[in-house]
Amino acid sequence: MPSRRKQRIRSESEMANAVLQHLNKRKVIAGREVKLGRGRLDVVAYDKRAKTFKIIECKLSSRPTSVAKTFGQAVYYLTSLEKRVAEFLDAASRKLPPMRYARWQEATNDGKKITVAVYVALTHKACMQSEFRALRKQYPQIGVIRVRPNGRCRNALRRADGTADAKAANATPKTIRL
Repeated sequence: MPSRRKQRIRSESEMANAVLQHLNKRKVIAGREVKLGRGRLDVVAYDKRAKTFKIIECKLSSRPTSVAKTFGQAVYYLTSLEKRVAEFLDAASRKLPPMRYARWQEATNDGKKITVAVYVALTHKACMQSEFRALRKQYPQIGVIRVRPNGRCRNALRRADGTADAKAANATPKTIRL
């Protein structure tokens, strides 16, 4: 019996689901469509090991202008989050799978601060463009999740020689006081 190929991702919703499944494999508590101000965060996750909230903005398009807008959206969400931390935590508590009280205490450092890392989830094709490298240098604090056409996600970017570089895809976490 031939093996079934995984279907291609055709929408940002499918891409967000692929990212959600990828994060859940890493034992991260994750949820979708968290409202913050006038926008919606595609994926919000809490990494128990790193004690960090991860905000992921997904974009299916590989056009350079769309990729640039995605980085802009990620910066906007981080800036907006600094002013709306309590609203973010309320919205996240509704969308994330139930967390114990002790886990929320840990996530908020006993109600004092939270640590947030912002990522963009982009297609493999978008990450291979020369404009992407320039954007990545301009926004080093934003991490990248590379999504293959079949839905597999990678936490590494490709170097010019084709080898994977996991450190190049990392986000710089930011601490925000409550």
